[in-house]
Formats: sequence, C-alpha cells, structure tokens
Amino acid sequence: MARFLFALEANTRMIRRTFLGLLLAILAFGTPLVASGRRSPELSVVLSNSISKLDREAAIDPEAPILLADLLEKEFGTSEEELKWGMDQHLSWGEIVALAYVQATTGKSFEEMDKQGARHDFWSYAENVGMSRDKMAHWLEGFQKQVEKERNSRIFDRLRASRKVHPLPDLGSGFGLFQEALDFRHIDSPRPTKIHDVPGDLAKGDK
Repeated sequence: MARFLFALEANTRMIRRTFLGLLLAILAFGTPLVASGRRSPELSVVLSNSISKLDREAAIDPEAPILLADLLEKEFGTSEEELKWGMDQHLSWGEIVALAYVQATTGKSFEEMDKQGARHDFWSYAENVGMSRDKMAHWLEGFQKQVEKERNSRIFDRLRASRKVHPLPDLGSGFGLFQEALDFRHIDSPRPTKIHDVPGDLAKGDK
C-alpha cells in the first residue's frame, strides 16, 4: 500500500511538471502566433490603403503619373511597355505600382498577373506566389509616402520661386525726377570759371 501511494504521488508530480511544461510552451510559442494573426489583417489594410492613396495622388496631381513612372523605372526597371499596357487597360496607378512590385519578384508580366486575378486581391495573390505580404505592405506604404513627399517638395519649390522677384512699387513721376537729380553720372567734374593771366616778371618778383 505504501509503495502504491508513493508511486501515485510520484506520478502526480510528474503529471504536474508535464502540465506546467506544456503550459509554458503554449505561452512561449502561442503568443507570437496570436500576434502574427492579429498583425496580418492590419497589414492587409495598410496594403489596400496605400494603393488607394496612390490612386488619389495620381488624381489630384497632374504630374504624379510622370513621377510614378520615373520612380518605378528607377526602383524596378519597369518598362514603358508594361506601363502603357496598364494604362490601356485602365488600371489605376496604385494597381500599376503593386503589379510592378510583384513583377520584380516573380518576373511575370502585367498581363499574366492580371489574368491570374492579382489586382482583384493583391493580399491573397502575394501569398499564393510565395511572396512576403508583410514586406509588400510595408514597401507600398513607404513608396506612397515618398510620392507624397515629392509632391510637397515641388509645391514648396514653386512657392519659393514665386517669392524671389518682387514688383517695384509705383511712386509716381515725381520720384523719377528726384532720382534723376541724384544721378551723379550726369554731374560734370568742376572746372574753373575764370582764369587770370599773370605776367611772367611779376611771377618772379620785382627787383
């Protein structure tokens, strides 16, 4: 009986240790999984919001399409043919930017990705082709902020340029006459008005 109770107590202690170990493992590994599950929906919103903001930039700024095309060419080497295809298909500039990002990773053409339904759900498409959706969302957000910064810089440059030249005030014709009177370029150098002839003998003195 004593041996049975001793064995039962030992098994109870082992079960408690096993339970505590499992609980600690769940807390250690379960928390990051929960956190990542919470983060994904937020990043999907970041992705869609960035695309919408890029669309708005292209709508309010006439120079935005040129800027976006230039930035995509520098960032990914996106060809003019791809950009023209996107515009011919009436894709928004936010969609074009997202397709350019995916193309840089997969090498697929805009047309191929469009046929696969990429622009209808970029979040799911990125996962299906093995891309990091988190990196894509963060990059699009940073790219959108860069475009916004470029637009604000152009606005400030125009304001500074418009303030460099100020029109002179109109002070009337009287100010012009007064200015001419003060113009020393028209004043001749002083000259003697009368010259006295002095005999040479007087100049040497009387003897």
